[in-house]
Amino acid sequence: MKIACLPIMAAVAIMPAAHSAATPNNDYPTQARVEYVFGCMQQHKGENYDNMYHCICAIDKIATQMPYAEFVANTTLAVMINTPGEKGGIFRDGTGGRKAVQAFKTLLTDAEVSCGLPPANP
Repeated sequence: MKIACLPIMAAVAIMPAAHSAATPNNDYPTQARVEYVFGCMQQHKGENYDNMYHCICAIDKIATQMPYAEFVANTTLAVMINTPGEKGGIFRDGTGGRKAVQAFKTLLTDAEVSCGLPPANP
C-alpha cells in the first residue's frame, strides 16, 4: 500500500514547481497590482468596473514582460527623473535614464491600449 502512494506523492511534490515555472508573472505582490489598478483607473477617469477589468488586464500583461524588481526600478526612475533641481539631476543626467523611462512608459501605454484603454493624457 505504501508503494502505490509514492507515485502520487511524487507527482504532488512536483506540481508546485511546475506551476511556478509556468507562471513567471506571479512575482508581483497583490498590493503592487492593486496600486497599479487604482492609479490606472484614476488616470483613465473613473473607478468603475469597466476600467478595473481593463487595468487588471494591463498589469497582467506588464507582469509577463517585466519582472517585479525591474518594474519597481523603472517606476522609481520615472518618478525621480522629474525631481527638480540638483537632487533630480543624477537621474536626468545618468546614462540612459531618459531612454529607460521612455521605454517604460511605452510598455505601460502599449499594455493599456492592448487591453482596451485609450492612451492616457500625460
